[in-house]
Formats: sequence, structure tokens, C-alpha cells
Amino acid sequence: MSISLGLVGLALDAAFQRSSETALQIRMESLVYLVLAATEVSDDGSLVVEDDPGDPSLGLPGSGVYASVQGDRDNWSSSSSLGLEWPELPGIRAGESRFTVPSSPADFYMFQYGVRWQLAEGPMLPVKVTILVDQKVQQPELLAFRLGLWRSLGLTGLILVFAQMVMLTLGLRPLRHMTQDISGIESGKLERLEGNYPTELEPLKRNLNHLLDTEKANQTRYRNALDSLAHSLKTPLSVIRSSLHSDSASKIEVMEDAVTDMQRLIATRLQRAAVSTRRSIAQAVGVKTQVERLVQSLGRVYSQKMINMDVMIGSDLAFYGEQRDLLELAGNLLDNACKYGGGQVRISAQTIDTENLRAGISLQVDDNGPGIAAHESEQLLKRGVRGDERVEGYGLGLAIVLEIVSAYTGDISITESDLGGARVSVTLKTR
Repeated sequence: MSISLGLVGLALDAAFQRSSETALQIRMESLVYLVLAATEVSDDGSLVVEDDPGDPSLGLPGSGVYASVQGDRDNWSSSSSLGLEWPELPGIRAGESRFTVPSSPADFYMFQYGVRWQLAEGPMLPVKVTILVDQKVQQPELLAFRLGLWRSLGLTGLILVFAQMVMLTLGLRPLRHMTQDISGIESGKLERLEGNYPTELEPLKRNLNHLLDTEKANQTRYRNALDSLAHSLKTPLSVIRSSLHSDSASKIEVMEDAVTDMQRLIATRLQRAAVSTRRSIAQAVGVKTQVERLVQSLGRVYSQKMINMDVMIGSDLAFYGEQRDLLELAGNLLDNACKYGGGQVRISAQTIDTENLRAGISLQVDDNGPGIAAHESEQLLKRGVRGDERVEGYGLGLAIVLEIVSAYTGDISITESDLGGARVSVTLKTR
């Protein structure tokens, strides 16, 4: 702003100086005509100029405005030039005029005009009229303008600075409020950003809350997984403790089975906790590419059943989440469809919430098997929610699917498929 105002000031100062010099040139030209009107040339070529050419400044000594008429025989200078040491005046041809500005502090503004005077006997007498103006005549006007200009620009700058301070204070107030809320979250006084923020900050507020909710949910799932693991290990530990002081082969076998159960429980619980944990910001995963990988793998696993699997997914469909979550979810649903279907499996997926840059997806797996009744589907889902890993079939698969769907705040439903069997539909949200 200072540079801009400075450049504006310099431009206005230069423009005013040019305008002032133009006005001075016009005035000096008019003085030339006044002097010529008061000038007479006698028959012998001598100059006769009236004492008062018509401008008071030419008769006032030291006025700063001086006039001179130069002929072949004699010269005339105005009364105002009394005591002035005239500089050397350049020549000029008749009919020409010249205006020059000072090139140093000691120079004058100069206007010259050349004429030829017709004498009675016939010859032409060259006459040169010169007007000089001291720089001090122009300085008061220039100084007054510059003083007013820079005062105005300075006042304008102060007003703009004050306006910017007010705008920044009001504009950054929501950010300061958000900073205080974040400090409250760090200190444990708040759990989320709940304040009213401008429209420009709403996406930031939503993303921060999404990040906080995700991390809180991840902590809860890890804690629940560890609690479940601790609870599940109680029975194997009790078996091992009761068999510590026995040397019989049967007791040793029981202890080995208990250790095996413990290893399986630890691996399963930790895997479930890792699967159900999601990152708040993840890279886009190509859905069709991952599903086709699963279809190829399951095709080899169930090659003896000659299962026909159709993939109806657009190549540009993206899932903004963990790749392993997508593989785990789609893999379990496809595995169940291959296991319990009649040889025909179809998987399709679409985008939901298309206005969101990181939209979620809806995924459906259909088969032509015997289908699942409504009351059975509810029971299967309940068993999955309880996370009973020892239940074969839909119990284990849907348990993992439900964990993933819950992690992405989605939904799952089991309905009748147009292929004649069951349709499992899930939605996964990224926000």
C-alpha cells in the first residue's frame, strides 16, 4: 500500500508540474505579445518600448519576471530586471518560438520569440523577444500542491491502514475462536468444534470434526478389542493354570489346545481391530480393479463349482478408504455368495453423495441360491454383531463385514435378489 500510494503521489506530482509549466508557457507567450505591442522601431532601427508594457510584474524590480527585446543596434530590458545579470541568450530565427525549463537551480524558465520588423526604408530588422521567469515564482505553487498532495495521501494511507486493521480483526475473529475451541479440545474441555463459523470455515470445521470422530472411534474399537481379548483369554488361562502341576499326557494335550486357542484369539482379535480401524484421510482405491482381483482368486478356489461371477462396476469408481477394508468386505460377501449360491454371482457398485469430492460407495452382491428369509437375515446380522468367530459361514463373514461397515458409518441389509437368491447391500461413507 505504501508503494502504491507513493507511485500515485509521484505520478500526480509529475502531472501537476507539467500542467503548471504548460500554464506558465501560455502566460509567458502572452507577455511576449504585450511587449511586442508596446514596442516601436524608429526609422534608424532603434528600439522604443513603453515603460509599462501592460503587466505590473515587468515594472517591479526583483519580481522574478523579466523581459528583453534585442535588435541589431540596441537592446531593451524591463524595469523588473534592474540589477539582474542576464544569462547568455541563444539566437532564434524569425517566426519561431522556444520554451525551455530550468536544468539547474540557477536557471530560469525561458520563452523566446523571433520576428522581423519592416522599416520604412525597406530593410527587415530582426528582433528577438525573451521572457525569463525565476524558479521561485513557480515554487510556492508547487510546494503548496505537494504539501496538500502528500498530506492527503498520508491521511488516505492512515485511513486504509485503519480499515485493514478493522477488516483483519473482524475477518480473523472466527479463526481466533476456532483456535480457542481447538485449545479446549486439547485441554479436554471440548470434544468437537460446535461453534458457529462463517461459510468459508465450515469445510474446515467439518473435516476437523470428522478427524476427531474417526480417531475417537478408532480408540474405542481398539479398547473394545483389547477388552474382548482379555475376556476371551480368561478360560484358556484357567485351563493352563489348573494343569500346571500335572504330568499326565492328557493334561499336556489340554494345555496345548488352550495355548492354540489363545494364539488364535489374539490373532483374530487384533486382525478385527485393525480391519475396523479407518484413517480419516485415505487415497482413492479403484473399486473395479480390487474386485476383479478377488473374482480371479475365488474363481480358482471354487473352480470345481463352475461359478459364473459378473462384475458390474465402472472403471472410474473410487473408494476413499483403506484398500484392505474394501478387499475384506467384498471378499467375504463374494465368498459367501460362492459358498451358498447356485453358481451365479453378481457384484455391482455405485457412487453415493456425488456432490462430495470424496464420495462414498454402495455395493451389492447377488446370488441365485436358496435365499435368506427376513427373520433369518436379522438373526445372522445379530450374530455377526456379537463377533462370534467360531460360527461358520455367514456368522464370521458378516461379523467382519459389519465391523467394516460400522467403521465407515454405513448400512447393511439382506434382501431378495432378482437372481432368485439373496442380495447383500452395503454402503460405505467417507465423511
